[in-house]
Amino acid sequence: MSAIVPTSGRASGTRRDNISKKEGNMRIIKSVAALALLGWTTMASAHFVWLEPAGENKVRAYFGEWADDQREKTEGFLGKVVVEPSVNGKKVKPSATGADYFEFEARGDTRLGQPVLFKETLVDYNARLGRTDTKALLPLEIAPTAAGGNTFVLTFEGKPLAKTEVTVFGPPKWMKQFHTDEAGKFTIETPWAGQYVLEAGHTVEKNGQHDGKPFTKTRFVTTLTFERAK
Repeated sequence: MSAIVPTSGRASGTRRDNISKKEGNMRIIKSVAALALLGWTTMASAHFVWLEPAGENKVRAYFGEWADDQREKTEGFLGKVVVEPSVNGKKVKPSATGADYFEFEARGDTRLGQPVLFKETLVDYNARLGRTDTKALLPLEIAPTAAGGNTFVLTFEGKPLAKTEVTVFGPPKWMKQFHTDEAGKFTIETPWAGQYVLEAGHTVEKNGQHDGKPFTKTRFVTTLTFERAK
C-alpha cells in the first residue's frame, strides 16, 4: 500500500504566497498612485494658466510653462485644471477646444479665474490678457498704471501687494525677476517685439471648503499676457 502524502501544508503555503503577492501588488498600486498624486500636485503648483489672443474677439487658455513651450493637453492636466472657468466674471464653456488649449469668446482686456483643489491647498489660477484697462478685478492681478505702459501694480483683493516677486518672460524665452515696491508697483523693459508674460503668486493661510472638501491654505497664481508691437 502506497503512503498517502498530506497536501494541506502545500495548499496552505500556496494560499499564503497568493495573499502575499496580492498584498505586494496592492502596495505597488498604492505607491504608484501616491507618486502620481505627488507629481500632479507638484506640477500644479509650478505651472500657471495664461491667455493668448486667437483672432478677433477670441482668446485661448493654456496651462504649463510658457518659457519652456510646455503646454499641457486638454485630455490631460489642462482638462483637470480649467474645468469651469470664469471669463470676465461669468461662468462660460469653451467655444472651441484644441489639443492643448481651450478657446473662449471675449473682447478687449480679458480675465479668467479658476480655483482648483490639490490635496489641502486651494490653488486659485488668475489670468489676464491685455494691458489697456488699469483696473484690477481678479483676486490677484497685475494691471498697468497707464494704458499700454510698462509700469504695473500687483494687487491682492483690491489692495497693493508690496515686496512681492514678479517673474517676467520675454519673446526670446528670456526671464527676469522683479519685486514690487511699497505701493505694489514695478517697472519693466520690453526691448523685443512680441509676447510677454508676467507671473506672480501669493499664499494665504486660511481654512475653508471648496466643493464640499476642506483646505487649509490658498495659493493665488496670476499672469498677465500682452504683445509689444514691432
